[in-house]
Amino acid sequence: MDLNSFFQSALSFDGMVGHASYLLLILSMLMTRMMWLRSLAVASGLLSITYSLMIADYVSATWEIIFVAVNVGQLSLQAYRNRITQFSVEERRFRETVLPLVEPAQARRVLDLGQWREAAVGEVLIRHGEQASHMLFIASGEVAVVVNEVVVGWCGAGALSGEISVLTDMPATATVVTVKPTRYLALERHALRRLMAREPEIEHAIDQCFRKDMRLKLAAANQAMADAGIRVEVVQTSLQ
Repeated sequence: MDLNSFFQSALSFDGMVGHASYLLLILSMLMTRMMWLRSLAVASGLLSITYSLMIADYVSATWEIIFVAVNVGQLSLQAYRNRITQFSVEERRFRETVLPLVEPAQARRVLDLGQWREAAVGEVLIRHGEQASHMLFIASGEVAVVVNEVVVGWCGAGALSGEISVLTDMPATATVVTVKPTRYLALERHALRRLMAREPEIEHAIDQCFRKDMRLKLAAANQAMADAGIRVEVVQTSLQ
């Protein structure tokens, strides 16, 4: 086949259908949600079936039919699991705050790892310098974030605590103590990290929530230091 024939074949209607199937397959690999990944994979498979039939490649068409059937089956199973998954009011708030990007069934797997607990005023939930055993989601109440006996911030309903220590294996950078009766969800460190390793969608969602929560905490800490009259000096240096 000469170069002119090659381009004519590649730019024919048949060829464009084949190109489109591969383009959709590549796009599916870029998706962070499994539902979208499988949906695009199905669309790619359908175009590939069409292309294979157009060029009379029945072996490829057969395997593409199997590929589409498997993905449709998985999509149907995921849709069923999502439909039967139920959340309480507290669980729904956790999902909307921490896991808005994942499917309901995946959020349920995270919630099933945790324990709902209640703490009275003055209880230490996380201690500075120690490895946090749980990541905490504050459902109601309020906790103070204390560094060197100075309150540098407060966390209320919807906030995370202990996530840095849990996700990085570093000792806690502050003490977290309740200042109001508090109800929270405790997610055990090892179990959570195993689940995140198995399901990248959950890992991505928690990482996004962690980054957002960190920005809010930094802003609150800066405000607390300003209210306390603590001056923070930034020294700029230059390389000679």
